[in-house]
Amino acid sequence: MHIIEFAEKGIRKYIPAELSECDTTQYIEMSSLIFQYQFEGLSYKDFRITAFYRLLEMKAVNIGKYDLEKFSNINQYSQLIDTFFEEDTRTKEKKIKQHYIHNPIPKFRGCLRYYYGPADEFNNVSFGEYFDALEAFNDFNDTGETDYLLRLLAILYRKRVLFKKDFDIRQDYDPKKVERRMRAIRFQDKGIIYGCYLWFASFQKYLATAILYIEGKEIDLSVLFSNDGQKQKESKLPGLGMRSVLFSMAESGIFGNLEETRKASMWDVLLRLYDIVKRNADQKANENTK
Repeated sequence: MHIIEFAEKGIRKYIPAELSECDTTQYIEMSSLIFQYQFEGLSYKDFRITAFYRLLEMKAVNIGKYDLEKFSNINQYSQLIDTFFEEDTRTKEKKIKQHYIHNPIPKFRGCLRYYYGPADEFNNVSFGEYFDALEAFNDFNDTGETDYLLRLLAILYRKRVLFKKDFDIRQDYDPKKVERRMRAIRFQDKGIIYGCYLWFASFQKYLATAILYIEGKEIDLSVLFSNDGQKQKESKLPGLGMRSVLFSMAESGIFGNLEETRKASMWDVLLRLYDIVKRNADQKANENTK
């Protein structure tokens, strides 16, 4: 968190140093500006200055009331926004700092109702909901078509189911209703649409390095996304990614058939997948000691 002080006026302002420190309003504002900067031609200088104004809840025309010109040039203050990014050591490109898994947009107002998103850490998401969201996420990354951003939002946000606790798996997810929700929320604020994408991206980044503690044991989920440098012989045919996991789990019957597997907890499926990977690794280790 950055602290800005205007001693002569006795004013102290706090602004976030990265997305993880933003409240819901700030997160939506910043997500909208980041989208404009990344996809709509907003220059980085204009992005930085506009973001600075928004985070201070100020309008450019009113900046004089704080006498900022007495303290420093506005461009110097706006450089604080640089902390929202980090430089890729390989490409030297600016990348958004994403180190959060809480849901920064728990709900938003549509035309006729509120739409509610998953709990923090996706704790109440079914594997089917996560699977469909991941497909929309990857499709946007591959094509850049914004319809996939809207689809991701429509998959993860919907009206609240009565008499359900927040930590319950949201069994109400119906992929057949996604298209209808897309039409209902198509004019939603870009900050909400892209903010949902950024949160999902941050969660995916977390999954690739996540370490959980279960029954006092350390569970390193990174093994699900790498083979620790051990190359295995494979055909030249492309794999199915997470779809392969869905099919394999349904085939094994651990959670039931395909539809029942989709309704299982996302975390239960991922932990079961970890268990399978660990058993295979243990088996190979035993074979190497013989």
